[in-house]
Amino acid sequence: MADTSVASSKTLKRKYSGKTLKVLFALSGNKCARPGCNNPIIKAATGQSMELVVGQIAHIIALSDEGPRGKVGLTDMELNEPSNLILLCPTDHVIVDGQHETFPASRLRDWKLAHERKYGEQLSSSISDIGYAELEVAARSLLSSGYHSSGTLVTIPPQAKIEKNHLGPTSVMLLTMGSAKSREVSELLVNAAQLNPDFPQLLRTGFVARYDQARLVGLTGDNLFNEMYEWAAGVTGDKNREAAGLCILSHLFLICDVFEK
Repeated sequence: MADTSVASSKTLKRKYSGKTLKVLFALSGNKCARPGCNNPIIKAATGQSMELVVGQIAHIIALSDEGPRGKVGLTDMELNEPSNLILLCPTDHVIVDGQHETFPASRLRDWKLAHERKYGEQLSSSISDIGYAELEVAARSLLSSGYHSSGTLVTIPPQAKIEKNHLGPTSVMLLTMGSAKSREVSELLVNAAQLNPDFPQLLRTGFVARYDQARLVGLTGDNLFNEMYEWAAGVTGDKNREAAGLCILSHLFLICDVFEK
């Protein structure tokens, strides 16, 4: 891509987690993020050919220090975080990198935020569709995952937690969407505690243990959030199961049991 063509003393690495790619594409609406551009990110399959990814992942701050919108001192992990990535059609990718003075990082971040908010409606719809049954299935699945923490849970306000963990606008948007079912998750935990008094605490400490493990391997910011989101969503590919997992993660985030530092 255009922002890797400039020579740099830095070793360039593109490395995106599966969940990062899922989130980027899910919030793209299958359209280029440049306002007014309707070029697709994925061309539909035809009778003779499979679907084709034609969109490109552009870096808001370039991978190369000397590249378009380059900035010295950032790690590969920071540069490949979802908050630094935007999906564009090939033409607009060339334009924003080739005329980067006209398209500073602040402008691309505004594009990304507006675009992802617009196309977050599909996930929001899935969240609206889930009920107590889906939340219960997700919670019991997560409880059986085998993650346990012996640490003490320390509470800090959600906004402070967002800042301490360097969560970007996309992660905050997903947490906001998931929190729409916070009351239902709270009800689930109360009901579950009547049959198993340890259920809420075991679920919470399981999330904390997963968070601690992710931090131990060096994940931070949106990459850390996406790791937690992917785990909470499960591996079934079921949209309702994914939405239920996000709701549980968001509720525990709000009541200050997860993402402590």
